[in-house]
Amino acid sequence: MDEIKSIIGTILQDAIQDAIEANELPITTPPDIPFSPTKTPDHGDIATPVALGLAKSAKMPPRTVAETIHKHVDLEKHSIISNLEIAGPGFINIYLSNEWLFDTIRNILKEQQEYGKSDIGLQKKIQIEFVSANPTGPLNIVSGRAAAVGDTLVNLLNAVGYDAVREFYVNDAGGQVERLGQSIDIRYRQALGEHDIEIPDGGYNGEYITDFAKEIVVEDSDTHLKLSDDERILLFKEKGIAHLLGQQKTTLERFGVNFDVWASEKTIRDSGKPDDIINIFQEKDYLYENEGATWFKMTDFGDDKDCVVIRTNGEYTYFVPDAAYHLDKHDRGFTKVIDLFGPDHQGHITRLKNFVKALGLSDDWLEVDIIQQVNLVDSDGNRQDMSKRQGQFYTLDLLIDELAEAVGERYAVDVARYFFLMRANNTHLDFNIELAVTQANENPVFYIQYAHARCCSIFQQAREQGFEIKPVEEVNLELLDAPQEHELIRKAAEFPSIIISSAEDREAHRIPHFLHDLAGIFHPYYNQHRVLDLSNKDRSTARLILVECIQTVLANGLRLLGISAPESM
Repeated sequence: MDEIKSIIGTILQDAIQDAIEANELPITTPPDIPFSPTKTPDHGDIATPVALGLAKSAKMPPRTVAETIHKHVDLEKHSIISNLEIAGPGFINIYLSNEWLFDTIRNILKEQQEYGKSDIGLQKKIQIEFVSANPTGPLNIVSGRAAAVGDTLVNLLNAVGYDAVREFYVNDAGGQVERLGQSIDIRYRQALGEHDIEIPDGGYNGEYITDFAKEIVVEDSDTHLKLSDDERILLFKEKGIAHLLGQQKTTLERFGVNFDVWASEKTIRDSGKPDDIINIFQEKDYLYENEGATWFKMTDFGDDKDCVVIRTNGEYTYFVPDAAYHLDKHDRGFTKVIDLFGPDHQGHITRLKNFVKALGLSDDWLEVDIIQQVNLVDSDGNRQDMSKRQGQFYTLDLLIDELAEAVGERYAVDVARYFFLMRANNTHLDFNIELAVTQANENPVFYIQYAHARCCSIFQQAREQGFEIKPVEEVNLELLDAPQEHELIRKAAEFPSIIISSAEDREAHRIPHFLHDLAGIFHPYYNQHRVLDLSNKDRSTARLILVECIQTVLANGLRLLGISAPESM
């Protein structure tokens, strides 16, 4: 469709230039041609409001401008257009010839699984960091949304020709993992009979900590009590990170997300790169000492206050290894880096961008997008608090388990992923788990999947009834003359441009909306028109070609979302 718009845009620009040269349109040069969709196929395939935009400079009524442009379009010369009509105050409605519809069919059948893909990314290396949950507990549903969005964005970027990779940054250093080790230590000692000790402030109270500590007791008994407190806490920190990170990896694999890279904060710290960051900032005169701490001149970059990068005890604040991690990304050759953060990191975005700028990287090298909060609500619509440290959170595994009880393990992940993907990233998502489970069978993903399964069923029936499935070159596509058939083809033709806009705008939700719309055209079409008709085999053969196209587009779209395309349901 983008190619069609480009061709038609050139035709209209040429017509405007002819009108200028004939002194019928008092402007200097033809403008770019904007396009808009039409409300119904009766109003054409696409429309342009170009006449409305030219009316002021031409000092003419927009409808007169439209009629002048229309006059200079030679329909006999441009067979791609079957008709032009002036509508309303001056819109030009454009009716395309059937040939472009049939070219769309031929293109889909030729490209099959490649249909919708493009090479606009020119294999530029892009890294998307997402989820990156602290290894201090199981993944919750907030991480589930980030996982679904990030994974789909990587699919989209790769589909349009980028070399995009998935990366998870493991925060396995710093205060939070120290508190993890302390929390496991307390539960371990309590399991061995010490009852006058409590989880430290900021520690982790979840049952998963207690359960893990009991597992250590079962495996190792009280042998770790022989260690000093520091040695024992260090051991439990390392055990806890390995255990919980392993759980997170298992959950993500179950959810259909497989990261290409697992980066480690501890590795970044041990590499010496944080020291390099400090040296770079010192050389550029971005640092100063005050009250025993080292400060970064954040105000030099327009911020309202500076920030500490080295505490009075000599330890780096988290800004330094974070800046070092992003320098490491650059050193690995990524031309663009996209960080998907949760809303609680909103205040960190400006400072991180300023650090990247201070390192001499371009303003557009780092892009940070916010994946808005998922709020767990009860049956009365009241939001429930979710906190790892307090042990009050709803895990992604539990969500999949409960969905599996309702729809089976086969479709549980499909339902969850679709639920997370169907709304824009920047909108809050109130998640009523009771409603999600009870209405799982009504989830719109099944509406799309059933359209795909119905296509597969049609071909199964065709084989059973002895229909010959011919190559498209031997099929009379002119027999696809029903309005709904043209509507289906037009919709399928939008798919490549939808992928491009979804990838470039980082809006994964456009794909499920497109697929739902396509299924919404196909289901009524199937109910109103006989695809398999032994009394009219030529028409049936043409309709089988159309069904194969719709099946291909649905499967390709579901694949981008990481959702299955079942052959039967």
